[in-house]
Amino acid sequence: MTKNKIMETLFSEQQQEWLSGYFAGANTRLLDQADDQANSNMRPLTIMYGTQTGNSENLGDDITALAGEYGLSATVVDMADIELEELTNIERLFVICSTYGEGEMPDNAEILWQEISETDDLDLTKMHFSVLALGDSSYDEYCEAGRQWDERLAELGAKRIADRVDCDVDFDDDAEAWIKTALDAIKETGSTPVVSENKAAKPTKEKSQYNRKNPFAAHLLTNKTITGANSSKEIKHFEIGIKGSGLSYEAGDVLNIVPQNDPDLVDELMAELALSADEFVGDENVREALIKTYDIKVPTIPFLQEVAKQSGDKELTRLLENNDREALNSYLWGRDIIDFVIDLKPKFTAEAFIELLRKLQARAYSISSSSKKHDDEVHLTISSVRYESHGRKHEGVASCYLADRVVDDEKVLVYFSPNTTFRVPEDKDTPIIMVGPGTGIAPFRAFLEEREATDSKGDNWLFFGDRTEKEDFIYQDEIEAWQKSGLLTKLDLAFSRDQEQKIYVQTRMQEKGAELFAWLERGGYFFICGDATYMAKDVDKTLHDIISEHGKMDEAAAIAYVNDLKKAKRYVRDVY
Repeated sequence: MTKNKIMETLFSEQQQEWLSGYFAGANTRLLDQADDQANSNMRPLTIMYGTQTGNSENLGDDITALAGEYGLSATVVDMADIELEELTNIERLFVICSTYGEGEMPDNAEILWQEISETDDLDLTKMHFSVLALGDSSYDEYCEAGRQWDERLAELGAKRIADRVDCDVDFDDDAEAWIKTALDAIKETGSTPVVSENKAAKPTKEKSQYNRKNPFAAHLLTNKTITGANSSKEIKHFEIGIKGSGLSYEAGDVLNIVPQNDPDLVDELMAELALSADEFVGDENVREALIKTYDIKVPTIPFLQEVAKQSGDKELTRLLENNDREALNSYLWGRDIIDFVIDLKPKFTAEAFIELLRKLQARAYSISSSSKKHDDEVHLTISSVRYESHGRKHEGVASCYLADRVVDDEKVLVYFSPNTTFRVPEDKDTPIIMVGPGTGIAPFRAFLEEREATDSKGDNWLFFGDRTEKEDFIYQDEIEAWQKSGLLTKLDLAFSRDQEQKIYVQTRMQEKGAELFAWLERGGYFFICGDATYMAKDVDKTLHDIISEHGKMDEAAAIAYVNDLKKAKRYVRDVY
């Protein structure tokens, strides 16, 4: 209910005139009180989210906008902001949780999940709940984090009012259906309405008109290789214009690129399948659909099952029948859909083939610029994925789309995702430690631009590295200029192949352990960006070791220290 409608409901026309004319200064306060009165007639609903990229949080905001229609007053809460004991007082709970990596909890859910997993004393019998799980079916342990929350809440006595829904990467329709079902099922549960006073409540954000369903067509302004000519990799710096879009972003946010498949690869695939460029599936031209709409790289399980059935290939059939995902993943490594089409010769009609494909998904990239320095522009730092496997050249869908096929100020479809925890501290005097080897430097270039633009006085410490200094020291001129100006207080470099013994960023951290711990002790923030599988885990272990050694703590105390950093959002990761 809007404030104007509340005024019409609660006050007569004469009272409204008197309030508006005589107590104009008090009007806002009175209207807020009226809002509170309206909310007091609604049942409180808590929406608890676990997220790595922001999708779960955004869905929580969508539910908040709808909740009033069901007589509910919704509060969206970060899992990192909830104490375990608070769960016992929640009567209506929605859990929206993504799965990170191979079945892991997202970072902001990790501590609460650990606590609720280890206790059997929590009484949740007054709680009514439902779970929405987000995941990617191409990974093992699909939607595992959401499944675990669903099972654990029920084990502790909570009543499931709507079945869990597991959503793949193209989650919009499934999520929308779950939201309506779950809201309808939970609206009459629990005790009589009371005013919700959750201390972790956060206001809903104003939504941009540009999003997953309606991306903005932005101009690609700059495409520049920033690794050396003899580097073993190709890293590109992109600048994208967003003038006139009304879009805005903060340092630490993510830009999503809506890619297109390589038309040459599509033509090769269609030739192998004997599909005509004149064919349509419904209203879609098959060739255009394969370029813009469908993923022709990652084979789905239904596709593999049909290929195995048609070809009779013994190895593929055995792997699928045994349901051994680890062995299957090893077999699939370096293969894409066209490899199977070439090698095993399956036959499909256009309609049958498209039914076996997933939708082509946007790729999320950490933003490497500050909007305070680059008005109407957003910068990205992307490594082009190129490799040879099974006798063919393979290329990354999005990275090579930008690197090779978006040219001459062409437009590319984009939308932002906020990363509300991965932020420069509000206190400009706070020291920050940034660990970002390779393209992991992207958000820290944005952080340093932000600190420079806002004249922040806090100390800044960057750990950066790659293979060789000569070929792979990206943004070297900028970094050295920041060091010379004093903006970059400390710089530690780790180029792994410039000496016989490999040196990594965690090596440099260990060498400077005492000083690093001292920065944490004076309130410093610790940020990691980059590879989740190896680098981030090694850096995390090194951080624990440093805290244990220089804080003179045993293992349990060091873990508790790091957990306190996480709860305070002073240890934050942007990993992939």
